[in-house]
Amino acid sequence: MLKTQTPQVSDKEKVQVATQAPVKGVKPALSQNVKPQKVNDEEEVMEVFEEGGGIKKGSFISNLLIRAAILAFINLIGVAGIIYFDRKIPEKALEVKSFRSEQLGVSAQNSEIIKRDIEENKELADKLFSLFPDDEGLVNFANELDRIKAEGKIVGFSFATEEAVKDKTGSIGIPVLIEIKGTWAEIDTDLQKIQKLPYLLRPIQVSAAPAPEEGLIDLKFGGFLYVGKDFGKN
Repeated sequence: MLKTQTPQVSDKEKVQVATQAPVKGVKPALSQNVKPQKVNDEEEVMEVFEEGGGIKKGSFISNLLIRAAILAFINLIGVAGIIYFDRKIPEKALEVKSFRSEQLGVSAQNSEIIKRDIEENKELADKLFSLFPDDEGLVNFANELDRIKAEGKIVGFSFATEEAVKDKTGSIGIPVLIEIKGTWAEIDTDLQKIQKLPYLLRPIQVSAAPAPEEGLIDLKFGGFLYVGKDFGKN
């Protein structure tokens, strides 16, 4: 009877066989010496572009183009603004210069008008002040009445007080009493001469009565002669 001889397998060989045999359901592990394959450059380009050839929205290039368009638009507005103001500045400068010249002309014209008004008002003020005599002016007024008396029908005149008094308006003056005797025509002539004197004489009370002489009128004129504020201070 023949005996079959079984070949002897060492333990080391068993381990090698077990290691090389694939296990169902388990993927073989990659060796540490095996490097992963790099992504193809063409695949990276395809991620940027869509199938139709357009740039994929949200990609780096898409965002870069949007920013470039915004910057170009801002620069365009800035250049347009510079051109606009560059053209407008000379026009505004001319307007300001013209307006300034008009102001200077108006100011000079107003100065002349004001100066002329001051001169005219000064002349008027001098005339008005002359209507309000001081102590010397009162003497001149009395001399004028003496002149009219010598030429006309004034019988006499007198001042009620030597000191100025106030009337109802608060202005100061001297009460004056003038007596005229003559015909109405002669009385009227003397009254006109008195009113033409360069003094402010306001009538207060006038009375007339027949004079003892036939055909004559005895007229008494009471007035208020306004004087200046310096009256009685000398």
